[in-house]
Amino acid sequence: MSVVGFDLGFQNCHVAIARAGGIETVANEFSDRCTPAVVSFGTKNRTIGVAAKNQLITNATNTVYNFKKLHGRAFKDPLVQREKTKLAYELVQTDSGGVGLRVMYMDEPHIFSVEQITAMLLTKLKETAESNLKKPVTDCVISVPSFFTDAERRSVLDSAQIVGLNCLKLMNDMTAVALNYGIYKQDLPAPEEKPKIVVFADMGHSSFQISACAFNKGKLKVLGTAFDPYLGGRDFDEKLVDHFCTEFKSKYKLDVKSKIRALLRLYQECEKLKKLMSSNSTDLPLNIECFMNDIDVSARMSRSEFEGLCGDLLQRIDAPLRSLMEQIQLRVEDIAAVEIIGGATRIPAVKERIARFFVKNVSTTLIADEAVARGCALQVI
Repeated sequence: MSVVGFDLGFQNCHVAIARAGGIETVANEFSDRCTPAVVSFGTKNRTIGVAAKNQLITNATNTVYNFKKLHGRAFKDPLVQREKTKLAYELVQTDSGGVGLRVMYMDEPHIFSVEQITAMLLTKLKETAESNLKKPVTDCVISVPSFFTDAERRSVLDSAQIVGLNCLKLMNDMTAVALNYGIYKQDLPAPEEKPKIVVFADMGHSSFQISACAFNKGKLKVLGTAFDPYLGGRDFDEKLVDHFCTEFKSKYKLDVKSKIRALLRLYQECEKLKKLMSSNSTDLPLNIECFMNDIDVSARMSRSEFEGLCGDLLQRIDAPLRSLMEQIQLRVEDIAAVEIIGGATRIPAVKERIARFFVKNVSTTLIADEAVARGCALQVI
């Protein structure tokens, strides 16, 4: 029997398996350990993952992405209505009042539920695991954000059921991370000694989660969890996109938001620029050829300008941190270490903000993108 850990991320997914006494994050057919959470519908076929992401701009209205937050919600939910304005594909109300995603598939209009789309993604991840293990996979552990409600969790379970996966457990992201951290640690205090308190901060593409855990040898206790479900890497991207939309309007007389293809290209370039600014403090260029109406555009941005743009987002980091400390009733001095994971924690200003709050350097001993999937696979050893 092979049990697999699936990290179903908002932007990317990872698959981990237990093998030869250790945990491996497995690669897909592109030799990439990360599979984009994207499903694209064409006239002849359906593509998932890397191939689907490559069609995001050319087939924008029939390529489904950023759908994780639509699980278990009614169409009239304010969050769904807010998400609707940011998506290139169409959201519609289903007969039961839920969320449907309308696309053209095989030259016919189709409406899929969020559960069906996630099931398609899980099919791809299941195939990736099976091609690595060389045997069928049925049992799995799937990660969900700590703030997911019962309805959202049930919706994820329904997706697993559609694929024929037996989900042994839905595991909170932060619990998976803590398990991944503690299981191989040799320097933990004995069971009768005072536990080691470690804080885990995870800022992904769409949300910020933080938890405090107490570790003893062979024992892990989650003391508290706090989160901001609306603060993640994409919010930083949006700040850049809004800034450049304004700049291009005055400089080139282009209304970027009127053309979805141009807007999606700008989002992709801004995400690349954000990553470059994390490792470079100099002025960096943004150049896009044939951006709109056959016009080439160019602009510049430095890390300090970027941090100025995102000042309000950086301030929001403190609220979950304070909330966590109130929950666990401990002082900052009692925290032995602060571990950060998630793509957006690579932004230097985010790291600095967390380090300043806990008055200690943050650690990056865990693999930022793979820690959750590895924790899920560990759950079933």
